Amino acid sequence: MTEDEYEVIPTSPVRRLEKRIEKMEDVSSTSQVQKLMEQVIELIKSNQRIIDDVVKANTELREELTKIPGRIDRLLETMNSFMNILKEASEEEEKETTIGPEAFKPLTDKMNELIEQNQKSLENNQGMISALDTIDKRLKRIYLGFANMYRR
Repeated sequence: MTEDEYEVIPTSPVRRLEKRIEKMEDVSSTSQVQKLMEQVIELIKSNQRIIDDVVKANTELREELTKIPGRIDRLLETMNSFMNILKEASEEEEKETTIGPEAFKPLTDKMNELIEQNQKSLENNQGMISALDTIDKRLKRIYLGFANMYRR
């Protein structure tokens, strides 16, 4: 058998230490559990608020989506009415204004006049270009003549 060793010491400090350790164990575990529970509860509340907001937004979206078919129907009616008005207006205009070749005669006369003027301008410009070419050739001959004279 093993022998237990014994020592005589006062028990009051040991008892105080035991009480302090028990107190610390009780306080720290309870405090930590309490904090954890508060955090979990806060997280649950936050999650519930988010869910409530999503449900509310979903409900509002559904309400707006139910309004869309009626609005599309009204838009189609308005567009059909507008198209009918345009069709009627174009038919009326077609009946009232039958444009014949006589209506375009002043316009074609002016166009022919402009074409003739452009043709004359073109001929004049071509004449000026040939005259400038001739002057250019003569100036080159004169220049070359002077250049050759000074080289000798």
